[in-house]
Amino acid sequence: MTAVAQLHYLPGAGSFAPHVLLEEVGVPYALVRVQRDETGQVVEPAGYLALNPSGRVPTIIWEDGSVQTESAAICLSIAERGPAGAFMPMLDDPARPAFLARVAFLTNTVQTAILRARYPQRFVTGAEHQAAVAAHATEELAVLRGRCAGWYATGAGYVAGSQPRVDDVFLAMLIRWTRLTESPWWDDAVLGALFDRVFALPGAERALALEGIEARPPTGT
Repeated sequence: MTAVAQLHYLPGAGSFAPHVLLEEVGVPYALVRVQRDETGQVVEPAGYLALNPSGRVPTIIWEDGSVQTESAAICLSIAERGPAGAFMPMLDDPARPAFLARVAFLTNTVQTAILRARYPQRFVTGAEHQAAVAAHATEELAVLRGRCAGWYATGAGYVAGSQPRVDDVFLAMLIRWTRLTESPWWDDAVLGALFDRVFALPGAERALALEGIEARPPTGT
């Protein structure tokens, strides 16, 4: 099939959830790996900063040439290309407001807390200040972990039951990131089960193979 999307990615980065959803939804796509130098500056592909001035991943180019950035937003656009109501609630679905709130919570609150715990140097200078930022983020993550686990208290599998959606896939990606924090979220029985369930999806297995990464690399790597 001819690709209708071009996903710029880094293995295991914020591009992973969109990658899984492209596979699960069945959108034909091509992968373009972003390359950085030792200072973290993008060196390939040429012109990437014109597509995404922040230099971050992911970026996706759709068939019509339109460019979209930000992982959660890309995930929602991919879901809209899938079967109606399968990967995100439709406009008239009463579950839609809570779904959108979860996605925003994951990207605005959980993701940023993980980044502050892992990379405090991105937010403040000085070892003492960085340690304080990381410590506060670690405390916050303990609370956020419980809130996310509560979404799966019914034991239904995914938030919406048996069908994985954007919120489930995005959370699973973030759980993988927490392996580099003091308390990996997959140690929680509920979140660990959700993680394993998402990463056993055919789309997730294909994405892992294409990116050359493991679902559960050793903690700290």
